[in-house]
Amino acid sequence: MHPDLFHIGSLPVKSYGLMLAISFLLGLKLAQVRGRKLGIDPSRLADLAIVVMVAAIVGSRLFYVLTHMDQYRGDWLDAIAFWKGLYGLSMLGGVLLAVVSGFVMMLLRRWPVWKLADAVIPSFALGIFITRIGCYLNGCCFGIPTDSRVGVCFPRGSLPSQALGWPHSIHPAQLYLSLAGLYLLLVLLWADRRSHFPGFIFSLFLALYGATRFGVEELRYFDHAPDMMLGYSEIAGRPGVTDNQLISLAMVLGGLLLGGGLLLWHRRRS
Repeated sequence: MHPDLFHIGSLPVKSYGLMLAISFLLGLKLAQVRGRKLGIDPSRLADLAIVVMVAAIVGSRLFYVLTHMDQYRGDWLDAIAFWKGLYGLSMLGGVLLAVVSGFVMMLLRRWPVWKLADAVIPSFALGIFITRIGCYLNGCCFGIPTDSRVGVCFPRGSLPSQALGWPHSIHPAQLYLSLAGLYLLLVLLWADRRSHFPGFIFSLFLALYGATRFGVEELRYFDHAPDMMLGYSEIAGRPGVTDNQLISLAMVLGGLLLGGGLLLWHRRRS
């Protein structure tokens, strides 16, 4: 665990912030290379990337605050206090708002929406792969206790030790999600080399990301309890189905319905 990777003078360079920056730059480069094949100016894709990046951070923070209301009662300014650090983000909320914002911008600029969505969505998978490594180094988004060989023990004073006590062997859920991001990236790039209808790669991302996220959530520590939950588990105080899992299921269903609908529409126009 290394929340501060190094210092530039007295200024600490945060591991999560650095990984977020790296994922943004590499994701932008990948989107520009793929978008150029559609005749999209790379500078315009840079504008899209900035909008998506801001939406991702805002969405991540908003979703976290909405699911941790008790944490901010009496001091609501902390809900927007990014200057205190980037802890307190929920990536799923960021992905959702980023996707919506990206579609709105593509529609306003009259770009080929589904073809461009297929071109840029692998950058999301790349971002998941890199930023989750930042989560691991930061010590957030950790897993539930385990006696298996894959378990890791975070140092005393870290977020996992504060929540579960120390020492405690837990699932490295951050690395599971990182590997899921790499898996998604490879599958999407492989599928894109095959013949497909516009929107297929985007639909595939929704379904696969929702499915993998649902599975990994079973091994993540759950630190809040909103009212609308299904069931309850005594393991680490986790509900039987978390809010992230409900959204993940909706993404799987949405990906399947969208893909099926676009396929029928494409066939009717052919």
